[in-house]
Amino acid sequence: MVRFSESYPDRMTRSERTYYIVFALYNLSWAFMGAIYPLFLMSRGLDLFQINAILAVYLFCNFAFEVPTGAIADLFGRKVSFLLSCAVRAAAFALYFTMDTFAGFVFAEIIDAIGTTLASGALDAWAIDGMKEEGDNSPADRLFSRGRMLSHAAMIVSGLIGGYVGDVDIAYPWLVGVCGFLVTMTVGAALMRRDYPEAAPVRSGATILARLNPLPAIQAQISGGLTTVSRHPTLRFLCGVTALLSFAQMPVMQMWPAHLKSLSDQGTWLLGWVWAFLNLAALVGSWSLPRLLARFGRPRAALYLSVFRCIGVVVAALSGGFGKATLGLIGQAAGTGASDPLLGAWMNEHAESHQRATVLSIQTMSFMLGGSAGLLVLGLLARYSGVPLAWGVAAVVLLITAAVLWRSRPSIHTAAKQHPKPPVVGEASA
Repeated sequence: MVRFSESYPDRMTRSERTYYIVFALYNLSWAFMGAIYPLFLMSRGLDLFQINAILAVYLFCNFAFEVPTGAIADLFGRKVSFLLSCAVRAAAFALYFTMDTFAGFVFAEIIDAIGTTLASGALDAWAIDGMKEEGDNSPADRLFSRGRMLSHAAMIVSGLIGGYVGDVDIAYPWLVGVCGFLVTMTVGAALMRRDYPEAAPVRSGATILARLNPLPAIQAQISGGLTTVSRHPTLRFLCGVTALLSFAQMPVMQMWPAHLKSLSDQGTWLLGWVWAFLNLAALVGSWSLPRLLARFGRPRAALYLSVFRCIGVVVAALSGGFGKATLGLIGQAAGTGASDPLLGAWMNEHAESHQRATVLSIQTMSFMLGGSAGLLVLGLLARYSGVPLAWGVAAVVLLITAAVLWRSRPSIHTAAKQHPKPPVVGEASA
């Protein structure tokens, strides 16, 4: 077994510290609307299916733009891509504040999706490559788990603030989010090191031509990333698991505010506190990840977490009271807090530096595709049969994912031997 103390250096690199700061601020910015976003849409006359459809549009646009923006980050710099993401999302939040129709919300979601894809994959890749340049070649599990812990702590604060601000006017948290993204962009511009693209066309004498006509280089980067994922059994498997988990997860996360509001006669401040406890549970889940890996290894840890999340969703679906339903959601959030960084780090271990943002974006693309399908299917089911039945179907999908992980364990280990990577905490004992 690889011991924790032997796998990680004692001192934190500058890139790692910067990553934690900007990642926390970035999540703080959007999470002001986290607890009341569905209620805001419903206050503008939308029903459960429509609010799921709007988020499905967001996820589908993420699916469409994820790999191209990942390729842009690889070609022209991850820092530039992240800063542009902050600016675009600030504009999207400002648009949301002014809109009051379904079509207007769809337009704002498309803008926000473009902004999101400019950051996803790019910031992680920026941190990993920066750490390696500064001499830290340790596995990515600690970076991702710590980053999620700090971001969930920031989201607790912003969710509580958003809940109380929403009691004054349910649209005001959008403006607070605008300010958050502008602050994040300023801090990122000051602290993030300038990264230099890895792609050969940018390093060569054709730099100016590539920047004037980037489409061929972007197409080549996308094609290379897709080919890598399709030919690598572990990467391909992880993208499939990510899609299944997202199919179940996104409808639960989108519908819980409206469902819990129907079980309580309190204002949005109470949902802000639920949001805080959900993120606290996710923080604990992220904190537990290195310990789970050391005990079980990645394949079995992913399996157990999927079962744990299934149990949480079942409890939330079957409970007719506010307290028990919240408890089930907290269990689901804890499992998510551990499984998300697990899959991200696992994917990262098999991504080469020059394709890292593109490959991570392909995984995010799988998440968006699965989530958009889940939102539409289970959102329609919730409209006609209620939220509990829709969540019951989500629990079945989580159980199916656990079965897939169980059956695939031998092939995962075979693929690991065929594609050796640096040792990961606990993987030697898996």
